[in-house]
Amino acid sequence: MLLNYYYSIKKQQTTESVTLFDVTLLPECSVYEGHFPGMPIAPGVCTIQMIKECVERITGKQLLLESIAQCKFIKLISPQQHSELQIRIELAENEDKRTKAIATISKDETEYMLFKGEFVVFIPL
Repeated sequence: MLLNYYYSIKKQQTTESVTLFDVTLLPECSVYEGHFPGMPIAPGVCTIQMIKECVERITGKQLLLESIAQCKFIKLISPQQHSELQIRIELAENEDKRTKAIATISKDETEYMLFKGEFVVFIPL
């Protein structure tokens, strides 16, 4: 879990089928020491995990990311220059009980990432 280690949630607001998260990346996170020293950039895998954790908060369920239909990194995210971000998530459940998510990460008029994927409920063995 990256919450309160890699990022924090300042605000969560749901209207109909859309949930908005105002998040702050935590530039002191040790992830940035290796990605990249002197010029930290948010790793794509951490950004996807951040979206997954937000989807789990919305559904109240522990989930697995089953598939990614689209994942487009539009612009690099620097925790020093772009630490305040908004994650917009729209969810829909299909007949297979999979949760479909469309998410964007942006700040003001700048879009950083577009994500479309499906999640399933995690069932421990």
